[in-house]
Amino acid sequence: MKKIYLLSLLMLGLAGCELETEVYDKINPTVFPKNAADAKALVTASAYNVFNPQDYDALDKNKSNPGIFNIAWGYTLTSDMSTDHVECSWEWTTVYNSYEADDWHVSGDTRAIYTFNNYLSSMCLAKDRIKDVNMSQDLKERYNAELDCGMGFLAFLLYDLYGPIPVADLETLKEPGAEKILPRLTEEQMREYIESHLLAARNVLPYKYDESEYGRFTKGLANTLLLKFYMKTGEWAKAEEVGRELQKAEYGYKLVDDYNSIFTLAGERNTETIFAVIAKRGYMETQWFAHVLPADFPTSEDIQKWGGYKVSWPFYQSYDKDDKRLQRLYGEYTAADGTVHNYEKDRVNGKSTSILYYGAVPMKYKVEGVVGYNCEIDMPIYRYADVLTLLAEAIVRNGNKLTQEAVNLLNDVRTRSLPGKGYQLSDFPNVETFLDKLLEERGHEFYMEGVRRQDLIRHGKFIEYAIKKAEFAGKPTGKIATQVNGHYKYERFPLPPKVINEGMGLIEQNPGY
Repeated sequence: MKKIYLLSLLMLGLAGCELETEVYDKINPTVFPKNAADAKALVTASAYNVFNPQDYDALDKNKSNPGIFNIAWGYTLTSDMSTDHVECSWEWTTVYNSYEADDWHVSGDTRAIYTFNNYLSSMCLAKDRIKDVNMSQDLKERYNAELDCGMGFLAFLLYDLYGPIPVADLETLKEPGAEKILPRLTEEQMREYIESHLLAARNVLPYKYDESEYGRFTKGLANTLLLKFYMKTGEWAKAEEVGRELQKAEYGYKLVDDYNSIFTLAGERNTETIFAVIAKRGYMETQWFAHVLPADFPTSEDIQKWGGYKVSWPFYQSYDKDDKRLQRLYGEYTAADGTVHNYEKDRVNGKSTSILYYGAVPMKYKVEGVVGYNCEIDMPIYRYADVLTLLAEAIVRNGNKLTQEAVNLLNDVRTRSLPGKGYQLSDFPNVETFLDKLLEERGHEFYMEGVRRQDLIRHGKFIEYAIKKAEFAGKPTGKIATQVNGHYKYERFPLPPKVINEGMGLIEQNPGY
């Protein structure tokens, strides 16, 4: 970037279900913030605004800015799109990892996830602006911890997709007119940035808030992010330690009995969800159903249905037929006019324009709370099931041996949706077999929750599975298998062309692009 600047901030109140918004185009630090209420408003706007699900209506006067968890082109969708899970009837290039084709989901200048890095600057400036505000030390420390958590959270998501990025320090941010060009951090600097902010946050943030503060960052979120960070960087001992920490009673996390209830209006704010982005009619909403439901899919509500995203047939067919998670994965349905759609008709005997040619319909959420293309069901981002299965993996990787505890943790998640079909320790002749089954189970549990890409890369199967997906779809695989300096280039996304051009040679593109 040629210029470092503070984004316009959205004053976002997370008080229960009543979200109130007010947009401030400019904030003069000499007059704002002046008191504890101002500080809370600034922290809320700076730390939370980026983590929302809004997309198409985001720039309306009563809406937030586009959020990193929007279903159209946000982190969750873009991450899973590059894996064996998600297909797209619109045939965008991300489906087959051809990122250099300048697809707008990945490398476009306005709709690339990379552009959210400006929020790191907003959070850094907010920390500086509240330091002299007259309020209790405990409150100031908590607000600083919320900003630290937001910085670590966003930096982790960006690092996961792009690797190290440029990050402006406070001195640079205070001189925006200097047009200083910042290089990307080194790998070590990027990791230290993420870890240090998350550690600072988890040491201060509370285990939970009262209902009026629902949606704010907690100690559990900071630790969950650390767990996922340590799994990504292969620090198994640290990952196991954090995973065990999250099992403590103080956090209050436990699996809910019914998997499908998590993704409903009544199932919001459950004991399993560690962090969810809030959706509220008229303020912030998701467009889940518009993106996944085919135009002729039968629903009792009159909603928009664009039918783009599917769950690939090989992945859909890998489920046990008795798996309760299939209840909202539709491999077959009958339209209102009597037309039957299924694998045989749409894939085997159909053509690429057939509605279910690329895969099954991932309804995922219960069809409710929908008006047009907007839905007000909160979107879970991190769940306790994620923690338990990652802990099982960390235990096995850390000790390089199978344990009954790891098998039990895997079964805790598996048997909720497949009662009576838990694994025995004797089912696994070696560590590799266990890790393969765990990878499969996590796939079945977290489809379209932005988990699969990290998992496949960590297990060394990302490129292998991407090639299989392309082969099944009849697409070329040569680009996918490209290596640069012994590494597959598609394990990281390219930085947007605008960033490279404005970097004037100081910001280097990821290898191979």
